[in-house]
Amino acid sequence: MNNQATIDKSPQNGLDEILNKSADLMARLGYHGTSMRDLAHVTGRSLSGLYHYFSNKEELLFLINQRGFTSLLSMTHEFMEQDLTPKERLSRLIHNHVTYFMSHLSEMRVMTSGSMDMNDQRSKILRTLKKEYAEVGQKIVGDYIKDQTGINYPHNIISRKTYLLYGMMNWIFGWYSAKEHGSAIDVADDIFRTFTKGCCNEHSKI
Repeated sequence: MNNQATIDKSPQNGLDEILNKSADLMARLGYHGTSMRDLAHVTGRSLSGLYHYFSNKEELLFLINQRGFTSLLSMTHEFMEQDLTPKERLSRLIHNHVTYFMSHLSEMRVMTSGSMDMNDQRSKILRTLKKEYAEVGQKIVGDYIKDQTGINYPHNIISRKTYLLYGMMNWIFGWYSAKEHGSAIDVADDIFRTFTKGCCNEHSKI
């Protein structure tokens, strides 16, 4: 997959720091409420310095989204190549997703805002990344349900259950507080138990 090529990863050249601080600001002010001058101030760069990394806010939004989804996909492909049971793969998917987003809560908020302000080429790249992540999630969920019930459910049911799972995981930024709700592992474990107890309905063996 060539979708990662846009990001220059050579010693990161400060890009990770810029993306993190920019995501924090956009999460607070919103995409349209954030100016390039705001971004220059919060990142400690000049306007011309920022343009070394991206040409405008649209490209910045794209880079934040691209980094997030490529990171999630990289972690997922890594454990998919391991000799794990369907239950272990589902648990790993949830733990990776929750742990990553809890350490990137602002990025998560920006990513869930969508790509409505991007040109067709960038939107297409992100749609491809999201589609791939959805499809691998559907395989994991489908394999788990089949392993637990012996039933090979049709794609539309597996897709619905997978998006319900992603919905639970993606909304963390709206309510999570480490002080009140515990660690990322605590939350991931709860999501795993809640989802697995319901997704197989009366056929569940767990």
